[in-house]
Amino acid sequence: MLAVSGIWAFCLMLGRVRGPALRPPFVTHALASSDLPRATSFRGPFLRSGTMVVALSTVVGVLIGASLVSAGHSKPGDALLFVLACTCVGIISSIAWLVGQAMPRTAALLAPLVFALGTVTSTIPAMQPLTPWGWVGLAYPVATATGTIAPLLATTAAAATVAPSLMSRLTLTLLTAQAARWEAATSHATGMELAAAATVYQPAPRVGRHLRAVRPALQRPLLFLLRDAVGAARTPVRFATAALALAAAAALFTLSLVPESPNWALSAVAGVILFAALGPFTDGIRHAASVASDLPLYGISDERLLAYHTLFPVLATVIVLVIATAICSLFIGHVIPAILGSLALGILAIIARIGNALKGPLPPELLTPIPTPMGDLGAAARLAWAMDGVLLTALASASTALVFQSPILLPAAGIALTGLTIHRWRHRI
Repeated sequence: MLAVSGIWAFCLMLGRVRGPALRPPFVTHALASSDLPRATSFRGPFLRSGTMVVALSTVVGVLIGASLVSAGHSKPGDALLFVLACTCVGIISSIAWLVGQAMPRTAALLAPLVFALGTVTSTIPAMQPLTPWGWVGLAYPVATATGTIAPLLATTAAAATVAPSLMSRLTLTLLTAQAARWEAATSHATGMELAAAATVYQPAPRVGRHLRAVRPALQRPLLFLLRDAVGAARTPVRFATAALALAAAAALFTLSLVPESPNWALSAVAGVILFAALGPFTDGIRHAASVASDLPLYGISDERLLAYHTLFPVLATVIVLVIATAICSLFIGHVIPAILGSLALGILAIIARIGNALKGPLPPELLTPIPTPMGDLGAAARLAWAMDGVLLTALASASTALVFQSPILLPAAGIALTGLTIHRWRHRI
């Protein structure tokens, strides 16, 4: 239930920046400025995007159902009903994605509400028969499942009928802006410049411009802490989304400590979410990394500048992770291990963010082919270089969940991540 509500909230927010009904910029302008109905001219890309989402959710349902049937925890009929429920989840996710594109302001209000209700429903069993994510949870194919698929099918059918009216709300300005940004982001991503691709979607600050960010009378640590906090608060939607993602990562990591759960997989997903959520909190770190190779900009050494800009993400991460982990631990236990593990994971994710900011451009030697009996591995090497921060954070997170089974994994991952960051700092360009 928590996963389903999180997926729907994510789809609502994703549609605000990149919707499913999108074509290349020239075609988008030509079709959107014509007299053709939006439901006709943009139906193709929406169906293709929706089909991918539905296929992915169905495959996940098949894997879960097949594993439970093979382990003897479920009957084949119950597993098939769960697969059908997962297909409904994919269809509703596609519609939620379109809602985010057609009504971005409404989606910004609905997304946190959906995730909050999903969190409440997962802790209050009496609410499960009253919510769509509760129906999915009741369809989980175990011996105690008592849910019915009929309400979920009715909700899915009702959601699918509103797709044409949602596409008719797509405006020319919105479509052309999203198409131009998506083309710029894909061109950066093709060159393995993932940070530049993410910057394309960074919103311009519009709120709190009157707030004074720099107060020279304060001590330097407090000055930089206030500066970074005010800078993050000037994009409140981005800031709130990052805070919710941090809380979701803490919840997933806490769930990974339950003995019956796939601990390393849940923890790895929590690490990926945590790395992504730290983006709005680490703008100051990226600024410090960009000026670290030049002359001191503020009369402060490069090391101190980076340390000062690290204060805000560390403080924000510690506060959010401790609160979210403590709340989740009240229901499943393991309070102290969960808090210590989430704090260790948060610090490692911040180190990964620092290393990612110091990465620089793609090294020319990675452009050379790497012939092997299995084919050219050059593309895989470039992809690993572009996503090394995410991969190392996921590895460190999985090692944190397995610290009691294999205590050596977490120190090894921490040493590798810290060593890579120090190497990049010493060889910064």
